[in-house]
Amino acid sequence: MEYCARCHSFAIPAITPDLTRSPVLGSVEAFNGIVLQGVLASAGMAKFNDLLSEGDVLAIQGYLTDEAWKAYETERLDGHSARQ
Repeated sequence: MEYCARCHSFAIPAITPDLTRSPVLGSVEAFNGIVLQGVLASAGMAKFNDLLSEGDVLAIQGYLTDEAWKAYETERLDGHSARQ
């Protein structure tokens, strides 16, 4: 995560996308393409195939998916309690 946090942050607003809201999380192939193969290099997302393995990327994707679900549940519960 040390490489991700340089540009992507959960704690403070960042100029890069919130990865927990990325539709790419649903596809191992697409996520690997971005992180390992540099599919979004023209948009400023460097490839990390020299630093991360496919296993590392899968672990990152899993972590982000877990964080996305936590955020969803928090928003859902906050919305539910606000309507009561």
